Amino acid sequence: WMICATWLLLWVFAFGPKWLESEAAKRVVSMQVTWFAAVFYLVYSKDKAFSLKQVKDAVHTNLKDSQLKTKTIVFIRHGESSWNEMFNRGFGPGFVLRVVRGLILEFHRMTLGDSVFIDSPLGVRGEKEALDICRYLRSQCAQETTKTLSPQSALAKSLSLAQELYRGDGTDTRIVTSNLRRSMNTVAIGLQDRILRTDEKIEILSCLQEISRNVDTISLSSARGVQSNMGGSKSSIDAEKIFDPSMNKGNKSPSIRGSERIKDFVHWIFNQDESKIIVSGH
Repeated sequence: WMICATWLLLWVFAFGPKWLESEAAKRVVSMQVTWFAAVFYLVYSKDKAFSLKQVKDAVHTNLKDSQLKTKTIVFIRHGESSWNEMFNRGFGPGFVLRVVRGLILEFHRMTLGDSVFIDSPLGVRGEKEALDICRYLRSQCAQETTKTLSPQSALAKSLSLAQELYRGDGTDTRIVTSNLRRSMNTVAIGLQDRILRTDEKIEILSCLQEISRNVDTISLSSARGVQSNMGGSKSSIDAEKIFDPSMNKGNKSPSIRGSERIKDFVHWIFNQDESKIIVSGH
């Protein structure tokens, strides 16, 4: 009954007499609608209703087939999100304090049309982890590969790839990300030197949206759009200058299984001319 009373009060303040009008209350009501949609997805989602046993075993692929198409995919897993901070650090005494703090922060964020639970952004630790990617690539770019390593060694090839990722030389690479903020911010921070140098945009692929029924996997972006608030230290940036949302089809549907998005991603990869794809995901 408390939730219903709060909901009714918010509607009164948002759409009542003019002297009760409040833009903050309207944003809260909008976020309440988003919360209802997220909870509906939590209950009715079929996202994980599939088995990897249904996927054709790649071991049976003939790797010597001259017609076989190959791609180099570099996966970047997002840094720790606010959701991860609350729920993935164990369930000791600190767990309750983290959740209470998150709920208090959520009420504040809702007045800004934002959330720490839905489309959970990077936390402080997550932003540091993303920055560590940037620092690592800088350090690798400063090293020489030919003087101390055999060009055919695995370490030399790894170093060469890291340098290529950092510099962004040529046009044979695409950078893509899921439509969730923690993934978007991780690659934007991790590859910031490259992006500033090449002025290339990070493409948003909705088929990379995380496979889960949790509310933190619901995106606050619309189809062909970008979130108005990226969260954390990136909350005030103009995301449209960094990201290309033309392939963002919007949120996943409760009736669609995650395996369908995996297939869509694989099909997309092999329909591209570029041989290397940098993927920021989950």
